[in-house]
Amino acid sequence: MRVFLSYSSEDRRLAEAIQLAVRAQGHTVFFDRTDLPPGEEYDTRIRRAIEKSQLFVFLITPDSLEAGSYALTELGIAQKTWNHPAGRLLPVVLRPTPLDRIPPYLRSVTLLEPEGNVTAAVADAVHRIA
Repeated sequence: MRVFLSYSSEDRRLAEAIQLAVRAQGHTVFFDRTDLPPGEEYDTRIRRAIEKSQLFVFLITPDSLEAGSYALTELGIAQKTWNHPAGRLLPVVLRPTPLDRIPPYLRSVTLLEPEGNVTAAVADAVHRIA
């Protein structure tokens, strides 16, 4: 399965661990740190990667939901790609975030709120969706 991982740069270390765990399951994960070569137009590559993905994983934190964050831009592309996100969207709450700050598109499916090992919980959720 092709997975797109959207996150705030403040959560890069955890996002990297998640992408490694999901790749270890045999999935293809678009991860900006490894899949965006320097010098290439990243907006177009990111848009294509989202449109080609089968699952969009969004890591929810107050940082990823800040006005103007690139994660929100990616979420907007996902929303235009899939009007109905069921089975296509996995929102993961990494840090406490007021529910009213979470965009309705993310709230339209069940939010994953892992306790304990976040990486393992996300990898398990991706496995179940696949």
